[in-house]
Formats: sequence, C-alpha cells, structure tokens
Amino acid sequence: MKTLEDLRPLLVGPEQRRIRRIEERLDQSMAEMVAGALPEAVIESRKKGEALSWALDPLITSAIHERVRRNPGSFAEAISPALGPAIRRAVSCALRSMIQRLNEALALGLSWESLRWRLEARRTGRPFAEVVLLRSMVYRTEQLFLVHRGTGIVLEHVGAEDIPWRDPDQVSAMLTAIDAFAHDAFRTDARLERFRVGDLTGWVEHGPSALLVAIVRGVAPQGYGAVLCETLERVHLAYGDELAEFRGDRAPFSGARELLSTCLHEQRKPIPGRGRAALAAAALLAATATALVFWMRASWDDQRRFADCVEALRREPGLMVTAAERRDGQVALTGLRDPLAADPRAVIERGVPVRPPVTLRFEPFYSLHPQIVERRAARALEPPPGVSLSLRDGVLVASGVAPERWIDRARWSAALLPGVSGFDGERLTAQESIDRARAAAASIEGIELLFRRGDARLVAEQRARVDEVAAAAERLFALAREAGMTAEIRVIGYADPVGSEASNRALSLARAEHVAAELSARGVPAERLRASGAGLRRELLSPSCPGGAARIGCIAGADERRARSVIFLVDLRAASKE
Repeated sequence: MKTLEDLRPLLVGPEQRRIRRIEERLDQSMAEMVAGALPEAVIESRKKGEALSWALDPLITSAIHERVRRNPGSFAEAISPALGPAIRRAVSCALRSMIQRLNEALALGLSWESLRWRLEARRTGRPFAEVVLLRSMVYRTEQLFLVHRGTGIVLEHVGAEDIPWRDPDQVSAMLTAIDAFAHDAFRTDARLERFRVGDLTGWVEHGPSALLVAIVRGVAPQGYGAVLCETLERVHLAYGDELAEFRGDRAPFSGARELLSTCLHEQRKPIPGRGRAALAAAALLAATATALVFWMRASWDDQRRFADCVEALRREPGLMVTAAERRDGQVALTGLRDPLAADPRAVIERGVPVRPPVTLRFEPFYSLHPQIVERRAARALEPPPGVSLSLRDGVLVASGVAPERWIDRARWSAALLPGVSGFDGERLTAQESIDRARAAAASIEGIELLFRRGDARLVAEQRARVDEVAAAAERLFALAREAGMTAEIRVIGYADPVGSEASNRALSLARAEHVAAELSARGVPAERLRASGAGLRRELLSPSCPGGAARIGCIAGADERRARSVIFLVDLRAASKE
C-alpha cells in the first residue's frame, strides 16, 4: 500500500520543479535578467511600430548633450572619422565649382555674346545670370521626386542649388491625379511618361513600388531616360523591403538622396571663344578701366568736397551737424543752428560747391560757443560806441567808456544770459567820472598866481590861493583815480619883458619851483608836479610890439601883472589796467 510520501512526487512534483526554476531566476542579478530580455524586447517592439524609438529619443538626446557638455573632446574623436572625409569632399566640390564659375565668368566677360546677353538682360529685366543660363544651357535637371506608387507620398526630393523648393506633395498629387484620370477616362493601362509645362519637361519613370519623376529644363537626350530607369532599379534593390512595408514613415528612405543626386544632370553649350574678338574685348576692357579711373577720381573729389563742406559747417560757431547722409544721389545735412549763427547755405557757398545740391534741415537751439555768446551779449546789452565785449572762461569782460547807467544795467543783465557765468567791468570807465575829472582839471587850469616884478616869491595874498590850488589838486587826483586815469600838474612860470631873455627864463623857472614847493608842503605829491620856466609870456604881447625893453609898454593894466605869473596845466591820461 502506497503512502503519502510516495504520492507526493506525483501530485506536486511539476509545481516544485517550476518553483525551483523561479528561485534560480530570482537568484540571478537584475542586470543579467534585463540584458537577456532587452534585445528580444527591442526586436519585438520594432516589429510592432516606432513607439519604443519615440520613447527613447528624448533620453538618448539628453544623454548625448550631457556627454558633449562634459567631455567634448571624446565626442569629437568619436565622430571625426566620419566628419573628416565629408568635410574634405565638400571643400573639394566647392573649390571645383568656384574655379569652374570663375573660368566661365572670365570667358563670358570678354566675348560679344556676353555683351549681347547683357543687353538682353537689361531689356527684359531679367538677371544676367538667368539670361546666361538660358542661352548657354542645353538642358538641366532642376528637381527629382521619389514617389511611393501605392500612396502617392513623396519619399525623397532633391533639386538644384538655385531652384526654390515647392511643396513636393503638391507635385505628387498632381501626377497621381493626371495618371488616374488618363487610366479611368481612356481605359488604358498605359502610364504617364512625359508632360510639358512651358520650357520644363517632366520625365516619369515607373517601378514596381515607386516612381521617379525628373523636372528638366530644356531638351534632354533620350539616354537620360535610361539613367532614370537605372537609378530607380537601384532604389528598389536598396529599399525593396521598406517600399513593400511602407506605412507612411519616410525616415528609412533618407539614404536615397545620394542615389537621386546622380540624376541631377546639366549640359551647356560650349562657351564662345574669344578669337578675333580678343582685340576688341581688350580695347573695351581698357576703355572700361579708363572710365572707371575717371569715375573713381570724380567720386573721390566729390567725397572730399562733401567732407570739406561738413567740416566747414562744424567749424562755424553756432552750427552743429548731427547727421550727414548721401543716399540715392541726394545729400542731406541735419543739425542745429543758433539764431545768431551764419546761414549754413552761405557757409557752404563760401567753399567749393557740392554736387548734387545739399538739402539742409537745421533746428534752432542756443549755442554756448564763445563767439555766439559774445554776439548774444552784444545784442542784449547794446553797448555804446567804444565799449567792447569778450568772453573769457564764461565771464563777460567789458572794456571802454560807458555811462554809469549802462554799466549798472550790464552788471545784473549779463548774469541772465545763456553761457555767461559772471560780469567783469574792471576795464570799464564811467563817462561821468571822466567828465568830473576833466572839470576838476579845468578848475585848476583857471587859477593864476601873480608875482611882483623881479620877485620869485609869492606875496601873502597870493600864498593864500596856493591853499585853493592844493585842495583842487587833491580833488583832481581822487576823481582821476575814480575815472581810471592819472593826472599830472604842470607848473609853468612866466616873466615880464623887463630884463634879458636869460634872466627872464631863470626868474620864471624860480617862480614855478617856488609854487611847486608850496604845493608839496601842503600835501600835493611831488611826483605829480612838474615845474618849468617859460620866460616871457608871449601870448600877452601884441605882434606890433618892438623888441627889447621897449616891449614893456605893450602890456598894460591887468595883463602886465599876468606877465609875472604862474599858471597850471593838467595832463589827464588813462591809467594802465594790466
């Protein structure tokens, strides 16, 4: 009889084996489990769609960016084997293209054909390059479309560099509609192989799963169709599975671009040789060079005149040039002008005329240029004749002779003028002060001191008048100082005709020196007195008087005493204010 232990393997044996396998898997590391399952998961996900690629794309992109940021050197080393050949190939192609275009430009630039084409471009308004292309080109493939046959979706598209791209799907939709119309309307299995729009021809090559459409300008040779057929066959060989399983994703066909580029053909007519036209072209080139030299010289002269014109305006007081423009053959100067500044157009006309005429746009403003400030002060203060105004470090300096009323008005009015910080009237002299000084001088000159005959000293009566002269002299010196002048009193002695000429001259000098000494004793500065003897006072003699002692009879009465006198002459001079 079997026991429970004998039946246990039969009842729970399979479950125990499964449990042991699960335990063995759990004993393995998580990394080993993921490593074993990840390849299969990726393969299965690829079969079901692009969900895994879309999910991993942000993570992979972020990881690459972080790697480049942390260690750009290692990333550059990793991609350099692929970038190096690509860069060298691109540079080589660019150099070959540049050299070819340069050769063509040189050849076309020295031919009659190029002149004819330039005239045509000018007449038709087309760019010269477009005219050259149209006249020298036999044919050129401008665009190529790889179209999926079943859906009509454009899988890849390439075109010439200078051709603007349109929406490729529009072209595909048009071709599909035309092909379906022909098939349904005419009940034929024939396919669209050629179509023409203006000077463009469409070549359509049909394949099992795709169409290759070439847009050609000009007339391509019949052999070009074989090139398209061969290229389409290579596309089917390379992307047969992708074309058969196409569900709208164009990414797998990005590599077909290189295959399509082999169909971008271009053929041009031979460039006309220079031959006999070389001499004419050389002459034309020489004439062009000469004209260019003259044009450059005229342009340089015009530019120099324009610069001189602007500089003259900027040097003119009260004018400020803020903008000087030469555009579309017009010259425009913009700036600021003080109302007291010179007319800008008059400043321009003083120099060499500028071509073309200059348009001036100057707005008013108050200039602080010293000359303009001086003009503004002269207009506001209206100085009398003889008064000059100048600006020194912002201070208005006035010099000359003016009425006291004008001086007082100028002192408080000057500080209100723009650009004036103060008023200096130290070099100004009041006209009233000068008049008072001259009146004081005239009062002294009206005094005469009389002497007895033959005597060089004053009598008591006349000595009292010396006090009058001293007081007048003191007043004169004070008024002269106020008027900014210096005064000197000349004491001149005279004698009557009695006696010899020598004795009279000595007596007259003695009288003058005596009066000067008396004035000095009364406080008159000796350096302001100058004594001199004039001898005989001839203005008191009649022209008919005889000579010698007999002339005494020609002077009678008061004039006889005046002949024995001392008079005073005052010299007033402006004092130096340096």
